[in-house]
Amino acid sequence: MDAILGYIVALTLSMIGVAGFTTWAKLGVTNVQTAATASQMMTFDKAAQQYVQDNGTTIAALATATAPVTITPAMLIAAGYLPNGFSPSNVFGQTWQLQVLQPLAGQLQSLVTSQGGTSISNTRQLVQIAAQAGAQGGFVPYANQAGDASMSPANANGAYGGWKLPLANYTNPGSGHLASLLAFTNVQSNNAYLYRVAVAGHPELNTMQTALNMGSHDIDSANNVNATTVNATNVNAQGVDVQNPGGTPTVTVGNSRLIGVGSQAVLQADGGTVLTNSVGSAYAPLTAGNVAANGDVSSSGNVTASGNVTASGNVTASGNVTALGNVNASYVEPNGSATEGQPCQPSGAIGNSGTGPLFCQSGVWTAANSFSSLINGSFNPPENGCLTEQIADSSWKTCSISGINGMGQDEWNYIYRSGGGWFMTGCRLTWPGIAYWHCQK
Repeated sequence: MDAILGYIVALTLSMIGVAGFTTWAKLGVTNVQTAATASQMMTFDKAAQQYVQDNGTTIAALATATAPVTITPAMLIAAGYLPNGFSPSNVFGQTWQLQVLQPLAGQLQSLVTSQGGTSISNTRQLVQIAAQAGAQGGFVPYANQAGDASMSPANANGAYGGWKLPLANYTNPGSGHLASLLAFTNVQSNNAYLYRVAVAGHPELNTMQTALNMGSHDIDSANNVNATTVNATNVNAQGVDVQNPGGTPTVTVGNSRLIGVGSQAVLQADGGTVLTNSVGSAYAPLTAGNVAANGDVSSSGNVTASGNVTASGNVTASGNVTALGNVNASYVEPNGSATEGQPCQPSGAIGNSGTGPLFCQSGVWTAANSFSSLINGSFNPPENGCLTEQIADSSWKTCSISGINGMGQDEWNYIYRSGGGWFMTGCRLTWPGIAYWHCQK
C-alpha cells in the first residue's frame, strides 16, 4: 500500500511540474512572438518614414485630408527601402500597410497599420508589441479594453496613451491589430530639392529659398524674366521693352533718365544732351530757348528756327537756311558763280564774279559800281492783303529789294519792270513785315 501511495504522490507532483512547464513554455512563445512582431514593425516603420520623406512631393500631389495614398510592402521592396527577403506579413498573418493623408497643404500624416490576418486576442500581448515598437507604436483596441471606456475600435491608440488618432479617413483594420503613427512630414522642409516640373497645389517646390549662383554659366532659352532689379555689366538684346503698369516706365542711365509719358519720350539729364549716330544722321526735335553746338551743325534739308541758332563753329547745310527774322553776319561771302550782263533769277540775288559781287537786277547780273545815282524806299502791304505800287520811272536802270524785316514764311514781295516804270508788289498775312528797295542808274 505504501508503494502505491508513493507512486500516486510522485505522479501528482510530476503532473504539477508538467503543467508549470507548459505555462512557462506558452509564455516563452508569446514573448518570442511579441519581440519578433515588434522588431518587424520597427523595420517597416523606418522604411515607411524614409519613403515619405524622399517622395513627399509625389505623395502630396495625390493625398488629401480625407483620401490617403496607400503604400504596400511590395512598393517599398521594389524601391529599395526594404530588403527583398522582408515578409509583408507578421506572425499573425497581418499584412503591413502605409497610408498617408495631407490634413494641411504641404503637411503629410503617415500611419502604418497591420491589415487582415488573425486579430491579436491577447490584449496584454497587443499592448506589449506596441510598446516594444517605440514611441510611434500603437494598436487598435477592443471596446472598453482593460475596463477603459475611452478605448474604441474607431481609434488607434499609442502604447500607454502616447497618442490617439481617429481612423475615419484611414483603412480601419479592426480591433487586435497594430498601428504606428509616424512623425508629421513637412514636404518643403524635408525635401530641399528644386523641382523642374509643377506640382499641383505646391508652388513652394518651384521656389528658390536663397540666392541662385550660376558660377559664370548662362541661362538659356528664357521667355519672360520678371524681377524687381536687374544688375548686369552688359545687356545685349534685340529689343528692350520697359513697362511699368500703374506707373511711369523709366530707364535710368547714370544720372540721366529716359521716361515714357503717354505718347512722348522725355530725356532728363543733369548736364548736356548729346545725340550721335555712327552710320548716319540723327534727328531729334529739342524744345528749348536755344540750341547750341560747339562744332558743326550739318543738315541735308532745311534748318528752321523761330528763335536763335548759335554755334561757336560752323553751321553747314546742303539745302536752305531759312529764318523768319534777320540773318546777321560780319561778312557775306557768296560762292555762287555769276557773269556780269548774263540773265539771272531771282532778282535780289547776290553772286560772285570772281573779282567782286554781282547783283541780280531785273533778271540781269549787274555790278554794284555800274551806277552813280540811287533812290530807295520802303514797301508795306496791308495786313492780310496785297499791294502793288510804282516805285520809280523807266529812267532807272535797275531796282531791287535791299532788305526785309518781319516777314513771315508765306509772305512775299517782288519788283518788276512794266511799261513806263518800276513796280513792286507783295502780300502780307499778320506779320508786321516791311520790305526795303532801291533803284540805281
